[in-house]
Amino acid sequence: MRTESAPRVALAAVLPAWGRADFTRVLRDALLAADALFTPLQRAMAHGSHALVEHAELIVLRASELDDVLQLDLGVVYASIAPGCACEGDPTPMSELPEYATLRLRIERVSGAARVDLLDA
Repeated sequence: MRTESAPRVALAAVLPAWGRADFTRVLRDALLAADALFTPLQRAMAHGSHALVEHAELIVLRASELDDVLQLDLGVVYASIAPGCACEGDPTPMSELPEYATLRLRIERVSGAARVDLLDA
C-alpha cells in the first residue's frame, strides 16, 4: 500500500469530539477549514480535473486508538468537474462527477498535529 502525504495540520479541536455522534461533522468542518482535503482528493480523482471538496462526506472505515495517536482510515465521497472551455456556445455541460478516496488521518493526542495521507492500494 502506497501513501502520499499532505502537509501537517492542527486538529486539536477535533479530539474532544471523538466518540460523539457528531464527530464526522466536526472532523469534516475542521479539515475543510484547514484546507487539508483538497490536495489529497485532487490527487485521487478518477473522473474529473478539479476536486470539489466543499460537500465531501466522510465515513470512518477503521479507527485505532493508540496512547499518543488517534489513527483513522476515512472513506471520502466527493465530486469533481471536468470544465469545458467556458467559451460562448460551448456545448460541453459542466456536470459534477462522483469520486471516492481513502485517506489515513493521524492526530497526535498531545499536540493535535495531524497528517492526512492518501491511501493508494
